[in-house]
Amino acid sequence: MRKLNRILAVALILFVQAAAVIIGSDYLIHYTVPFQVSFAGTESELLRAQQISDKNIKTIRKLCGGQSVTLQQVLAVTMAMHDFSMQKDELNGLSKKELKAMEKQLLERYPKEYEKLLVLYGKIWQDVEYFPVPKSETNQEATVSFENSWMYERNFGGKRGHEGTDIMAGINKRGYYPVVSMTDGVVEKIGWLTKGGYRIGIRSPLGGYYYYAHLYCYADDIKAGDTVKAGQLLGYMGDSGYGSEGTVGQFAVHLHVGIYVNNEKGEEISINPYPVLKYFEEKTLQYAY
Repeated sequence: MRKLNRILAVALILFVQAAAVIIGSDYLIHYTVPFQVSFAGTESELLRAQQISDKNIKTIRKLCGGQSVTLQQVLAVTMAMHDFSMQKDELNGLSKKELKAMEKQLLERYPKEYEKLLVLYGKIWQDVEYFPVPKSETNQEATVSFENSWMYERNFGGKRGHEGTDIMAGINKRGYYPVVSMTDGVVEKIGWLTKGGYRIGIRSPLGGYYYYAHLYCYADDIKAGDTVKAGQLLGYMGDSGYGSEGTVGQFAVHLHVGIYVNNEKGEEISINPYPVLKYFEEKTLQYAY
């Protein structure tokens, strides 16, 4: 009887070990870095488009809970591993442990390319703290909405692609909705643009440029060179632009948000803000308006 029990015990141990090998093999097959990862440069249209589905945004938000991984780490790893396009639910079930294992492989095989991605996603995402339009504490009808309109056709001033995201006002009233800075930074540009109307551009600490356009007016005394804090009032949403200074009423009241970074050549390129806005939609301040 004892001999039989020993045999059964040994068999059980061998079964557990075999199962571990099989599970480990599946893990390696699924999460091992491919022989050659396509590291898109900043000029890549695919990288600039930031094709990340809303489902994947939710998973990224969960992975960034706590302090073990940063947002730029999660983005650099997952985007590299999925050829810079995650339009379905590719990250479903991904754990922080698996993410760290993937990062380790990237660092071993592609250290320079991975470090460049970390820097890039840091510029785009890491400085952001708030959604740019606060929620009204007093008016439930003062809602906003936005969609992924990256490179949708625009025709004013010539046919072109839309290099930003429009946050549309539920109440079509210029000067009603406050606009706040998404990041800390310095006011780099302010004033009228034919296409953007009254706009303001903030350079964040890591180097991202955050562009807010079609404003009705600016916050009191704000000027180029001023230092701003994340959540600070910049002005009010409007419908300015598409003409000479002071032109309004050419479109519905909304806020155009743009995000720009400098590539390795020092050239400014646009990045799709939609997934950034979607991620930080839960980080919305409340104002009394």
